[in-house]
Amino acid sequence: ADRGVICIDEFDKMTKTDHAAIREAMEQQCVTIAKAGLHLSLNTRCSVVAAANPINGNFDPSMDLATNIGLPDSLLCCFDLVFVVRDLTDRDVDHKIATHVVRQAGQSLNNGACRR
Repeated sequence: ADRGVICIDEFDKMTKTDHAAIREAMEQQCVTIAKAGLHLSLNTRCSVVAAANPINGNFDPSMDLATNIGLPDSLLCCFDLVFVVRDLTDRDVDHKIATHVVRQAGQSLNNGACRR
């Protein structure tokens, strides 16, 4: 979608072929499609929002970003901004959050929000 937004989840699970294709589209801002005897060049000037998980499910702050998520620097450099979101384990904070969520769900059920 030219001049749109593309959101990609599980970016780390894509194949190397997919990575190459998306990198080309991001760098050249167009893709060429050859199908049924037609050759088309389509613009891909769009914003890309992608989410990737760290290898083995845990981010290791002693390693660089590319190593943590298993993506090459050549692909990561196509992004203007990269944010690392970490869930730091804290038993007390996790317990407070879980208690709040369960309490809110109980109140919703008591107020008839999920009646069958």
